[in-house]
Amino acid sequence: MKTIAHPKIFEVKLSLNILDSEYDWQTTEPYCKEEFFEHIDTLVQRYFYGFRHPLGQKLLEGQLNSQALKFLATQEYHYYSGTTWWNACKLAQSDTLAQQRLLHAPLLDELGTNLVTPQGELAHIELFMNYCKSLGLEEKDVNESPIVPSVVLAVTELRRIIRERPTFESLACSNLVVERMRPAHYKKLLEVFKSKYTWVPQSGLRFYEVHATLDEDHESLGRKIIGQYIYCKQNQDSIFSSVLRSLCLRLVMYDGIFNAISSSETFAIVPWPNFPKEPWPRPQGTSNL
Repeated sequence: MKTIAHPKIFEVKLSLNILDSEYDWQTTEPYCKEEFFEHIDTLVQRYFYGFRHPLGQKLLEGQLNSQALKFLATQEYHYYSGTTWWNACKLAQSDTLAQQRLLHAPLLDELGTNLVTPQGELAHIELFMNYCKSLGLEEKDVNESPIVPSVVLAVTELRRIIRERPTFESLACSNLVVERMRPAHYKKLLEVFKSKYTWVPQSGLRFYEVHATLDEDHESLGRKIIGQYIYCKQNQDSIFSSVLRSLCLRLVMYDGIFNAISSSETFAIVPWPNFPKEPWPRPQGTSNL
């Protein structure tokens, strides 16, 4: 990591931790497949928010009290509630039937495999709501909890990427970043729940247990499809920039949450109906679940 002393701006000195990489933006020659993915993996492992951000580190060190853990859950709920739409858009914007068939399984995982088998898993956002309830939160409290601006911006940017950018970029944004790191991250987090956050019941941790193994398959699937597009440097640049955007938006999201936990005063909004989608049109008498 490089730390750069920023020149004075309005008499304020800034020290910036740069998300540095050996990736060469200037060359027009594409990297070979192995070297290209190595650049991405190195960057993601260095700066994944769950391990690198101060909030992520405190969470994994077991340093959050019950109120901070509850607040973090109410913020992350709105982030995780978008996963069904992210996966649906990946499938809808795929270039081939073969890609759609590959992406069908992750979408079903998010929607809940109990749609096709009685013993299947609940929808992943339902599993996360169960986690929130295990912390002592009510569903109404979670849905109506104020959201810090960084969460609003993070979920909005993710929806923009998934709607407007090619599928291989949205796959890079998710499968090469969070789904690349979640198995190791959540396995570590489950250990911390067992040793530090012992007041959280095991029954509430199914969301993390599922993702500790399932995302290994999702990451390799995304890499398989992305590999079909890295034949030119322009596509490689687009993919690498998507990875950077993904890392940045999640670091910023945690910045806002951490500031709210650490500060006596911060800004937040009460989510509008149908958040994060537009307020209208919306169905009557429904919630995100």
